[in-house]
Amino acid sequence: MELVYYKGLQDEPYTTAEIISEYSGVDLDSINRLTRTHKDRLQKFGSLRYELKKLEDKTDFKSVLSKQRSSKIWKYNEQQATVLITYLRNTDKVLDFKDALVSAFYNMKHELDERKIHRQVNKVVNVGFGDVIKAHFPDSKHAYSNYHRLAYKYALGVTPKQIKEQRHTDDPQSALTSDESARLERAKQQISLFIQDGYDYEDIKAKMFADI
Repeated sequence: MELVYYKGLQDEPYTTAEIISEYSGVDLDSINRLTRTHKDRLQKFGSLRYELKKLEDKTDFKSVLSKQRSSKIWKYNEQQATVLITYLRNTDKVLDFKDALVSAFYNMKHELDERKIHRQVNKVVNVGFGDVIKAHFPDSKHAYSNYHRLAYKYALGVTPKQIKEQRHTDDPQSALTSDESARLERAKQQISLFIQDGYDYEDIKAKMFADI
């Protein structure tokens, strides 16, 4: 399980009460109690968010339909998590977790910065990519989507639609790692050059996949 998550490139990375509980060895009820006790302090560093997780209430075994209950799963940004874990007793496991969590937040922020840079580069590349296709195929309604899909398939082995389904996103570009974005950029540049050299779609596809 990852220690730190993010929802979108513009959103803060976060961890959860469940993560802190699992890796610190402190039971979840205690983490939730600390959160409620120090809620005002935690909110000095941003809005304290949560999501609702459905729980099965199986106290009535004779009932065919079990009651549905919901539990709050707290989410903490880096500063909130840092403050919260200072309230935990420093066992060896807690200390190891604190080190790991600090590293995880640092690595995630670095990765997000890299993705943002590549996303900006890809925006520029996409303009050029789209302009090349429009200039050479002005009457084709499907040229851009075909070449766009070809770039993804060549660079990543999947289509944009598959990225959406696999990574549960409406924007496949934002779900790519910095390395994936760089590979996609190179694929689009290569396709643009082939188009400008006069090759058609099938020729370009054959050339792109010839060495794979």
